[in-house]
Amino acid sequence: MATLPETTAPLINLPLSPSPTLHLTQPTPAEKEATWRLNGTAWRGALSLEAYLRREYHLASQALTQNGGITYWILVDSAEKPAPADANTPHPRTILASCETLRKRALVAHRASAPAVIDILAHGIGSVFCAPTLRKHGYAGRMMAELSRALAAHQQVGGQTSLFNVLYSDIGKQFYARRGWHARESRHVALPAALGGEEEEKGVKARALYAADLGMLCEADERLLRRRMGRWGDGGVDTRVAFVPDVETMAWHHAREEFAAREVLGRWPEVKGAVVEGAEGRVWAVWTRTFGKGEEGNVLHVLRMVVEGEDGEDGEGTWRVEATAEVLRAAQREAGRWAMKTVEVWNPEGVVVVAARRIHGEVEVVERDEESITSLMWYGEGEVEWVGNEKYGWC
Repeated sequence: MATLPETTAPLINLPLSPSPTLHLTQPTPAEKEATWRLNGTAWRGALSLEAYLRREYHLASQALTQNGGITYWILVDSAEKPAPADANTPHPRTILASCETLRKRALVAHRASAPAVIDILAHGIGSVFCAPTLRKHGYAGRMMAELSRALAAHQQVGGQTSLFNVLYSDIGKQFYARRGWHARESRHVALPAALGGEEEEKGVKARALYAADLGMLCEADERLLRRRMGRWGDGGVDTRVAFVPDVETMAWHHAREEFAAREVLGRWPEVKGAVVEGAEGRVWAVWTRTFGKGEEGNVLHVLRMVVEGEDGEDGEGTWRVEATAEVLRAAQREAGRWAMKTVEVWNPEGVVVVAARRIHGEVEVVERDEESITSLMWYGEGEVEWVGNEKYGWC
């Protein structure tokens, strides 16, 4: 979530963005809530502003974000002489821009050391925001430049240096690319939600997944991901990175949807995905629901799609395509039950595209140019491949 709508306003007694007195720091509790009140006007979706604030506190208490898992950042002017804090001005410093980072388990693999896969820490960047009256004056760009330097060492142990971090741009590719976050593959397929009363296909059957099912599946997914990253063919890049699709990450996404579902609809989103199991292996999806301000913003996002076997290369007519199609149909049915508009799968493997077209022959692979552009900053040398660039990595 990295968006900065364009607005220009005059500055009064504030420094230019190159000023040496600007610096990146962590906010006080009052300043942190102030940033939420500012960005909540743009991002609260179907929530009231007060509910949005409660949601942010809720998200900060999850397993992924506890114990330093989330860091809040603000850009301020150290030369500013603020008025004393009082009931009307609880955060006396002027917050020029703000963002947050989530610490995540990640993996890196190098061709030269195959089949080794190394565990590392990396960060996802979200909630990049600048108040409307301060936009178009370079503050967000200055904050991102400071942040790129800070994250090189932030939360690394033993003097190590970070290898990468990511963000998801809602303002196209150029703003962040100029600052070192280069756009990566940002494609998706979208299927319409199933209308009420549609029946399951005969043959392969999907089973619903619940929160209690996800731990073992996430562990299996991690094992598959490690094997995939450690296998090298001829050609291509020499380094791969990935975020670990662990249960803590899925639970953070589900905490978002559960809060919104209770607040907006008074319902609990019990079903977290679907799985098809057979002698040939398993196919499963973990998903989450996004509630927008209107019907168009209601989307069931597949966080992670896993096809056990030959990386989904068997082609049409195989069991894996049939199983993948049934998992997608289960997602469509669940989307229909929750008045979602569509089901989206980010950066789908070939077998997912084939399966989606088996359901809807006119499905196209959409290339995103403006919103949710997956962008990666790589501190290492050479080119790098981002494996598992799916919705679960979003923040």
